[in-house]
Amino acid sequence: MSRRNTCAPERQLALALVATRARREANRPAIAELASRIDFPTLEQQLRAQGMLSLIGWRLLKLTEHTPDDFVERVRDYDRQAQRQGVDQQLLTVRLTAGLSDAGIRALPLKGPLLSERIHGELGARVSADIDLLVEDADLVAAIDVLSTLGYRRAPRAMPPHLSRPDLHECLRSTVGLPEVELHWRVSYYEEQSFSTGMLRRSSPGPDGCLFPTAPDELIALLLFYARDGMVGLRLLADLTGWWDRVGDTLTPGEIDELAHEHPAIVSAVATAALAAKRLGGLPAEDIFGPETLSRASHPAIRLSNWCVRGRKSQIAANLLMVDYLLCPRSQRGTLVTRHLWREEGALCGEWAETAVTRGTLMRVRILHMARVFGRCLIALWQLRRGGEWAPVPADLRAGGKDEE
Repeated sequence: MSRRNTCAPERQLALALVATRARREANRPAIAELASRIDFPTLEQQLRAQGMLSLIGWRLLKLTEHTPDDFVERVRDYDRQAQRQGVDQQLLTVRLTAGLSDAGIRALPLKGPLLSERIHGELGARVSADIDLLVEDADLVAAIDVLSTLGYRRAPRAMPPHLSRPDLHECLRSTVGLPEVELHWRVSYYEEQSFSTGMLRRSSPGPDGCLFPTAPDELIALLLFYARDGMVGLRLLADLTGWWDRVGDTLTPGEIDELAHEHPAIVSAVATAALAAKRLGGLPAEDIFGPETLSRASHPAIRLSNWCVRGRKSQIAANLLMVDYLLCPRSQRGTLVTRHLWREEGALCGEWAETAVTRGTLMRVRILHMARVFGRCLIALWQLRRGGEWAPVPADLRAGGKDEE
């Protein structure tokens, strides 16, 4: 893959519009030029796929006049639907956390419409398919029991034999068609749970009664989400840049760096995510972490970041495995392999339907799946050895045309 390869102009425009307010202003000429030559149905399709048509669509309308009337109307329709969905999810989140609180269980909403309202100013800017709640590890079983009284049941799934609990969260499905709930006992694979437990205990109730985290905790959590997902796509990047525009000036120098270093297992992941967000969206990483912390970040992981979602689904998953391997503590690499290679029977048979039916048993399908993952990882390694970037950033979108390393 050549360094000169760039993603389609629609994706470049979306990247420019996801950046911090300062970078968007610096890139006004580039945004106007891209908007004058893109295919708007393609842009709309890509933004819908990531649940970002409202947020990015409105930003585009404010920065340029190169927008067809039918695109404007579809952005408005989408925004109205997203607002309704956001209100519904907000009310459900309040109900679920209140039920847990009545049982003596602290539950902290993660991401979702409450975050959207805090950082983007409206519920519909961040559409979510499910509701994420964080509880303490010791409360996980009790929280499942409480939510079962509110119409939720644990989703059936087979865990690897050596795991007694889900690696990250328990998935609960509604019996009456409400959004699924992902009940987390930690926010990242890279920590045991000390950061998550501390964030939960330091959180305080807002006007709606739901807990919300302190600013340093929330920024670190957002960076961990971004690293955990392999820095793929723009959705989590938009959370980071939107958070910085709204909350960044409330931080005091050094507090994020100090808090991260209280949990050494996450330092590499959060610093890497901050550097990637600086490169892609203008997040001022040097204002968050000191030079020594940033120097520990994994630059190969940043080169594998995939903001424009380039490649097949299986290749994106393999790149995610590689990023995960580069960022996780050595002690967790065995669990990492299980996490990426283990698939439930239903998922495997869906992914390898023809092979599963005509050629063999579940074990054979698992072996085929593992072989494909390793093959895709070799492609990612080959890219790293060539020294290129999986998804290069156009030079004129880097801090208003200035190249960034």
